[in-house]
Amino acid sequence: MKISKSKIFASGLVAIMLNVVSTSSIQAAEEAKALKVGPAEVSFNASYMSNYIWRGADQNANDGSASFGMDLALPKTIYAGIWTAGISADGSSQEVDFYAGVAPSFGPANFDIGYIAYKYPGAVTPKNTNFGEWYAGVEFAPEGKPFTVGAKIYQNDAGENLQTTEFSASYDTGVVALSAVMGDAEKSNEYWSVTASKEMAGLEFALTYSDNEQDTADVTKDKEYLTLTVSKSF
Repeated sequence: MKISKSKIFASGLVAIMLNVVSTSSIQAAEEAKALKVGPAEVSFNASYMSNYIWRGADQNANDGSASFGMDLALPKTIYAGIWTAGISADGSSQEVDFYAGVAPSFGPANFDIGYIAYKYPGAVTPKNTNFGEWYAGVEFAPEGKPFTVGAKIYQNDAGENLQTTEFSASYDTGVVALSAVMGDAEKSNEYWSVTASKEMAGLEFALTYSDNEQDTADVTKDKEYLTLTVSKSF
């Protein structure tokens, strides 16, 4: 299933974001003064996934994976964090991600601009395995409404000019939270997923169906996955 005009959308999204920033610079400066400026806040998260699926692809040889993360919230919407999970790739059994960015909000529009580095300790060919991405996204979350819609662009810094575009939506039914993601990774694959999640006994349970279609005529590489994730934030 092709996501049509993804490059056009990507360019348009960046243009819209730049236009919002440039044409509303005075308003943004005024709103920035109203942003909460206080001591940094640290939070942690942990989860167990029955299978680690990332952008439609299996990252751990169809096996379970535990993950741990730490996030640092700084003044003026600045954030940074680290996240790690068990994987099986190029001789490495661990993925470690480092990321930082800014996440300002203007009315119902929540922006997210930053950089993430993916590291794989012990990889046989680290130059080919380790990489990073710049990203820019926006999510619209109308106040008092149970839904959100958003889009995000990831630009690979490996010099191959590879781009991934994702569209997302969520809806809280009041019983379970539903979400969906559709993405197109340039020269790689197209993927989509739907998730139903619910918090119980202080834990969040999420059931996800994922579909992956490779950009190749070999349909045997197309995969479908059903995964269960149990997570806790503290």
